[in-house]
Amino acid sequence: MFYIFNNTLELSGVVESFEYLRWTRRYNRCGSFELKAIATDENLALLMIGNILWPGSDEEAGIIEYVEMSREEREIIAVGGRFATSYLSRRIIWSTETLNGGLSDCVGQLLQNHIMNPSNADREIDFLHYINDNITNAVSTQISYRNLMDAVTGLCEASDVGVKTVFDPTAKTFTVRLYEGAESQAVFAEEYENLTSQIFTQSVVDYSNIALIGGEGEGASRIFVTTGSRAGANRREIFVDAKDLRSEDLSGDYTTALLFRGQSKLSERVMTQSFDAAINPHGNLRYKVDFDLGQTVKVISIRWGVILDTRITEIEETYDADGQSLDFVFGKGILTLPQKLKEVLG
Repeated sequence: MFYIFNNTLELSGVVESFEYLRWTRRYNRCGSFELKAIATDENLALLMIGNILWPGSDEEAGIIEYVEMSREEREIIAVGGRFATSYLSRRIIWSTETLNGGLSDCVGQLLQNHIMNPSNADREIDFLHYINDNITNAVSTQISYRNLMDAVTGLCEASDVGVKTVFDPTAKTFTVRLYEGAESQAVFAEEYENLTSQIFTQSVVDYSNIALIGGEGEGASRIFVTTGSRAGANRREIFVDAKDLRSEDLSGDYTTALLFRGQSKLSERVMTQSFDAAINPHGNLRYKVDFDLGQTVKVISIRWGVILDTRITEIEETYDADGQSLDFVFGKGILTLPQKLKEVLG
């Protein structure tokens, strides 16, 4: 059963039966969902673009962003969209923001200036709030004209910090929260019969470990700094253009800001090592009790000689006629082509 709210967060009704639901939670990126149901009059009235779908058992809710209706033997309505963190994607950083301080403070600055209390009242979303969870990972950078959600999730990814937007149907609010996944004692292994399938991936295709960062100035007077330490064939270099960072706008050390930009880029280009796995729901570990999104767990494959202490970065919950299934991504997965293009094009 799923509750449907309209775009003013009023309860519109309930979807009591459906054929299929995929509910994908992500640690430091926006989650997504897909729902397929019979196109009854009630479902057609509820499953409309802009309405909000909330399962009741999750802190987060999804905003319907597309609707597809089809007919073969019967009429079917399929809807999908992203979690409420996507409200941030409706704004850009309208000018240049100089960020110096802890991660929670810097994210709060961005949200305050561009979505909660902007100078232009037309940009405000009055039901969106922010709680400062005092995550102090250091940030020193400038961001100009970037999509707000991409800026926030990018800062979180660089710091290995999670972001979620919590729905409160009683207060009719959404609240953006940052969090650090705890360490779990859970151990996943086929030998423990808590995995039903697994895919282990390693890649150095996009790996870099040395960044040359170019700051302000021209020619021989341009400022350059380097971060990273490798030599010989193991050294993999990238250039990071940080000319947009201006020392006159940074109250802190300009070199620190350049290094932060370079280290952030390197954090996006680490050696990829990930497990994609289907979890046995009847195994020895209980979802949301022994393990959950963002937590650090141990994954073992004796056959493949793999032992990973890794974070759960994505959980895909699927509900259909066969019941519930869980597919996990442990660690940082391989970028898909659309993600690569987005990374290259900014």
